[in-house]
Amino acid sequence: MSSEPNTPLTPAPETPQPPPVPPVSYPPSLPAPPRKSPGLAVVLSFFPGLGHLYLGLYQRGTAFFVAFAASILLSDKADLGILIPFVWFFALIDAYRQSQFINLGYVPEPYPGAAARKAAHKGNLRFGLFLVVVGLVLLYNQFYPIDLSFMVDWWPMLFVLAGGYLILRHYLDREKARRADIEEAERL
Repeated sequence: MSSEPNTPLTPAPETPQPPPVPPVSYPPSLPAPPRKSPGLAVVLSFFPGLGHLYLGLYQRGTAFFVAFAASILLSDKADLGILIPFVWFFALIDAYRQSQFINLGYVPEPYPGAAARKAAHKGNLRFGLFLVVVGLVLLYNQFYPIDLSFMVDWWPMLFVLAGGYLILRHYLDREKARRADIEEAERL
């Protein structure tokens, strides 16, 4: 037998839990959105993008519809049929999760009338130029047919160009931030 006195066990100190993240609240001028049915969002998402439109997530809905259409096109042209069920299931799962977030009070996208809009609409000029160029090419194609069959083999170049643009944009933004820091330091 041990000669140690009976001492009560002291519990280990508890580690403090981080505070919960508060949900984004709506300004008092706008009413809170009504509760959304996760089941209806999933059923509507059997056509990808429609469930997100029901939830008011227009950007996500458009993105899922475009991804679904692109996966159908790629399954025909490049034998990438596995993309269709991937996009479809992802749209179903995302619609369910987004409806849950909305019901908890989180705002996944800026709501209509929100002040959190882009200040200068920076992408409007580039998107407008893109539309003009595409329109001119399609108009030219109406009168003088263009053979674009080479695109079947060269479509991955779009990923290379998009990746190159994102890398260049990263370095340009970093340089811009560095210059802003230098100017701020010089002002002080």
